[in-house]
Amino acid sequence: MDEIQFSISQAAKDLFGLEYLYPYQRLVISNILEAAEAISRENTPNSDKNTSDRETMGRQIVILPTGAGKSLCFQLPAMLMERPTLVIYPILGLMSDQERRLSEQGVETVVLRGGQNKEQRELIWEKLRSGKSKFIIANPEVLLTPQVLPRLKETNIIHIVIDEAHCVSEWGMSFRPAYLEIGKIIQAASAPMVTAFTATAGTAVLHKIESCIFGDAGAMRITANPDRKNIYYAAQGCIIRNLAVRDLVLSNKRPAIVFCSSRPGTETLARYLREEFRSLSYLPRAKELTLIEVKFYHAGLSREEKKITEDWFLHSKDAVLVATCAFGLGIDKSDIRTVIHRDSPPSVEAYLQESGRAGRDGNPSRAILLWGGGQAPQAEKGAAGALWTYARDTQNCRREALLDLLEYEGEKDSPGESCCDVCDGTGSQELREEAVLSKFFRRNRRCYTVMEAAKLLARSESLLWSEEQAAEAISFQIHEKKIKKSKNPFWKDKIAIY
Repeated sequence: MDEIQFSISQAAKDLFGLEYLYPYQRLVISNILEAAEAISRENTPNSDKNTSDRETMGRQIVILPTGAGKSLCFQLPAMLMERPTLVIYPILGLMSDQERRLSEQGVETVVLRGGQNKEQRELIWEKLRSGKSKFIIANPEVLLTPQVLPRLKETNIIHIVIDEAHCVSEWGMSFRPAYLEIGKIIQAASAPMVTAFTATAGTAVLHKIESCIFGDAGAMRITANPDRKNIYYAAQGCIIRNLAVRDLVLSNKRPAIVFCSSRPGTETLARYLREEFRSLSYLPRAKELTLIEVKFYHAGLSREEKKITEDWFLHSKDAVLVATCAFGLGIDKSDIRTVIHRDSPPSVEAYLQESGRAGRDGNPSRAILLWGGGQAPQAEKGAAGALWTYARDTQNCRREALLDLLEYEGEKDSPGESCCDVCDGTGSQELREEAVLSKFFRRNRRCYTVMEAAKLLARSESLLWSEEQAAEAISFQIHEKKIKKSKNPFWKDKIAIY
């Protein structure tokens, strides 16, 4: 064991220039290398064939928070073992990013992807047979094709890694059924070692990972505290979400990511933000606002469009990227200062994954979840209902609430005095537009119709909004029975407070 630990430290220094590894990195890497050593002894003539310990050690579910260096946990062993390592990624952007990183380390990598012709595939198989390449990158869909699946065994893969393994649970039952068949890939490759990595996984997700990937064999669990102390968590209620996003982008540090639930939503919001920043030319910060670049990113973009956007965002210090979850599992940008969720994600695992894009360099960052408005009924009925309740809760520390929702059973660190908006006393159960509307209609009872009031409110400096947005907010408050239209003939359709 001591010899292996020395080898890990030396390899980390020689191959990656790292003087220090986190304890969990050492543990995961040690387990992989010890299992590989046991396999080597097993294949030696007259060796002890009792491999029960090795099988347990060779199967791991590793839960490490974003920024904890999970990629190194399988990259370093892959470079020390003689046989190839297969890494299964969920999206092409992440595959390309990892291929780039490995190439920068001088690691010969092959990528199995759709659209490759017979000659390209044969070149890949030859590189693996000859030992020239020891690192295979692929997604589950291409591995399950008739052209690839039968040939996996001949590559002599020693280790299969499933990155972002929570996708088995979140995507497998809906639009990525290939994730439910990863066991078939493992069986076809006859790989003796399997490791599933994720940043966050509650009890239900872990059970799904175990059943789909490891079956009855089970797996060792290595769980680190998913809490990210450098992230300040907050939630804000609002009626007009795009308007709230605009103000949050302006009041928080950048680079920033804004997550939306749909592809059209990312394009609409990015266009809105660009137009708004140009239109606020009368503000003291007008010159600064015109320099803020906003782009959108989703799975419907072409490969070239994604690459251009990824490169732009990676190298920008003041960028705003409006994205779907397709970017949440993608590019590793360490200096993202703010993550805003315009729409509630489908689960607490997804929220922690996506908010964890912030502050991977360890510096203070913010994660802000929007709630309220017209999406309230749908969110309360859907899978995001727990997050909706979390967002409106101003009694419990958000950091502790997230860990409770995740059903994290490990040791919890004491939260700081200002770790979230609840702990520092700034959290609110009120929608941000409510105070302005309430004050206006208390002063002007039964004086204005919806459109008359909207015209006056649009001139207010407390909220820089359009007449359409003000009218939308008023109509929402009428629907919620916070204000009402008068039915009295003398004040027909004039707005009053209940």
